[in-house]
Amino acid sequence: MKRLCLSLFAVLILTTITINTYASFITVRGDVSGQWSADTVLVDGNLNLPAGDNLIIDPGTVIIFRGHYRFTVFGSLKAMGSINDTILFTVPDTTGFHIMDEGKGGWAGIRFITPDGENPGNRPTTEESSLAFCRFEYGKATTDPLNYHGGAIASYYYNNLNISKCYFYNNYSFYSGGSIFLNYSDAIIEDCVFKNNYSGNTTEVYGYGGGVCALNSSPVLRKNVFLNNISTGVGGAASFDNSDPIFEFNILKGNKSGLGGGLGILRSSPTSTINNNLIINNIAVFFGGGVCCIRSNPVISNLTIANNISMYGGGLYCNDSAVPVIYNTIIWGNTALGYSVTVFDIYSAPDFYYCNIEGDTSDFSGSGALEGYHGRYENNININPNFATESAFPFSLSPGSPCINSGTPDASSLALPDYDLSGNDRINNNRIDMGAYEYQSAVIIPEGEVEDRILAYPNPFTSEIRICVSTPGQVIITGINGSIIRVLEATINKGADCYEVIWDGCNLKGQPVPGGVYLITNQNKETGRIVKL
Repeated sequence: MKRLCLSLFAVLILTTITINTYASFITVRGDVSGQWSADTVLVDGNLNLPAGDNLIIDPGTVIIFRGHYRFTVFGSLKAMGSINDTILFTVPDTTGFHIMDEGKGGWAGIRFITPDGENPGNRPTTEESSLAFCRFEYGKATTDPLNYHGGAIASYYYNNLNISKCYFYNNYSFYSGGSIFLNYSDAIIEDCVFKNNYSGNTTEVYGYGGGVCALNSSPVLRKNVFLNNISTGVGGAASFDNSDPIFEFNILKGNKSGLGGGLGILRSSPTSTINNNLIINNIAVFFGGGVCCIRSNPVISNLTIANNISMYGGGLYCNDSAVPVIYNTIIWGNTALGYSVTVFDIYSAPDFYYCNIEGDTSDFSGSGALEGYHGRYENNININPNFATESAFPFSLSPGSPCINSGTPDASSLALPDYDLSGNDRINNNRIDMGAYEYQSAVIIPEGEVEDRILAYPNPFTSEIRICVSTPGQVIITGINGSIIRVLEATINKGADCYEVIWDGCNLKGQPVPGGVYLITNQNKETGRIVKL
């Protein structure tokens, strides 16, 4: 059986698909349930998954919508692909996709709906849907009132939706949520890529959230990448309106909107800190190249907001009684009148603590700036952050950066995660740094301090290293500061008192560790020293 394998980060534009390429196919329309095991599923009409029913889609399945058809899910959908067998949702012909008010060239997306969900306080939790390693492309929500939000996915009152490791490419919504729209839906969206999605139109209503738009929801968005998404209204990458999101470890790059080129927060007071996000190279036509905050009061920590462009407020824009409280954040290298911050009205008053703000308050713009500024501005600096120019993590800190060990002395009240955007310990050398990345100091261990009794090869290494110990059992890899990086089991008997284990260079969370010196110990307290390049 031949499968179509798509890498999660591949950039593939499918305009035509030849059905004869596949070994088997089925044609579906109307009510569906059970399991799709064919290589190709041809959709010839609107689909409906009834409440109480389940549908499982096998890894590697290609679902081709041969018209502007939607898939309405009242029951439970499980589309669980794998990294080598991605599930693809697409169309055979994209001609006319650029026409905003017609369904040509696209399919009408998946609509997750809880039955009898009109009452926001009544959100049953019996149904659950999960999507993993799926690719959604050319989803198109047009002017139909039942179908004008969420190009690929819209979720209404559906409370158990988990989306992970999915790729959203070139989807469109006439109003909000170029890829995903959530309304009274507490979805979890993790490790996804959103690229070249678009929300809004040129004639009627502004669009919100080029990648994701959440309204009246409490979603989790974690470890996602937003690239080159566009909205005509607010939030080129993502927007939250009257919502309570968890938004952390995301990268927002090259997105564009009218307000909030990267992120838009409206009428919201999130209970969780928005933290560890990188917001770079975004554009706002009017206000807030990086972030716009309107009638909202979020707590923000450890953002790096850099190289964004806008007419006003290159880094941050506040309006309509917005009072964000911002800690440990770098706002630098942005371009606009008020290139770091615009406080549009006198009722807005952002607070800054232990931040690096280019230009300080003297370069803020707006009615609420300069003599009108009445927020708190304490322990901040105005010094070039010295971003690393050659690094696996762009906009991390170089040695000697003034942002190292310059964050708030006690970060416990912020309830931050234990690690930074790159997966390293969030606090190194006993004090948090400014920005999305914690600087990892390169410490040279004096010769003789560690007796290299454990054999490891190749050493130094780049991607993986074989470790040989004298007896089977635990092998513990630690940082030079003693923090545990990984615990492995040496079980492969290679003979001559060698039990081998392979370390892939990742930490306990499965994230690659940075280059540096690491220590090895085993249960016999033998030690060794290895170097990752």
